[in-house]
Amino acid sequence: MADTHLSFANPKPMDIFGSHWLNHADRMRRHCEQLIEPDDILLIPGDISWAMKRKDAEPDLAYVAALPGIKVLCKGNHDYWWDSDKPLSYPGLLDTPYSLSNKELGVAGTRGWFPINGQMTSEEMASNASVIAREVKRLTKRLSALEGCATKMVMTHYPPLEEFREVLTDHGVSTILYGHLHLGGSDRPPPEDWHGMRQICVASDRINFTPKLIKAL
Repeated sequence: MADTHLSFANPKPMDIFGSHWLNHADRMRRHCEQLIEPDDILLIPGDISWAMKRKDAEPDLAYVAALPGIKVLCKGNHDYWWDSDKPLSYPGLLDTPYSLSNKELGVAGTRGWFPINGQMTSEEMASNASVIAREVKRLTKRLSALEGCATKMVMTHYPPLEEFREVLTDHGVSTILYGHLHLGGSDRPPPEDWHGMRQICVASDRINFTPKLIKAL
């Protein structure tokens, strides 16, 4: 379940984006408590908090840490409070690479990228290519730590780009989970079948603020 978009320190009413966001934090907590067992793994592909600074994100992180299950997070485009490429380092929360001790499942994650629509200047093209190369490098490093895992999943906050295909297929990834594409936006989730892998949009509003079961272990 991506895009929790919490803001307890400096409240930002999410229902300005539509009435379906009304009291979304309470609904997410209730649904998680109803569906998630202590040994279940809750994957959250980014946009956890609106906070700009770590201290302001602390109440939001505490909320996520209090949810049932094993919480594994990656960074989204709005997570400015999370210094890039640094461990999350918060009690009760994990980042990637993450794997079960029996190697039945491994998860790698990175923010990914969403290129500018339309024509780009040469400077924008160079910047775009640099960001994508950096994100591919980060994902490669995290996937390399999952060797031997029977099932490999990846979280990218943005839908995966073609530039990620090779590293994903080379490492035998079965499923990509992403968010970012909200209800009411101009972009629609692409087909789930992508180069023999499943790519699944789990933006919270698209799944009714209810964690989506991806795989039973």
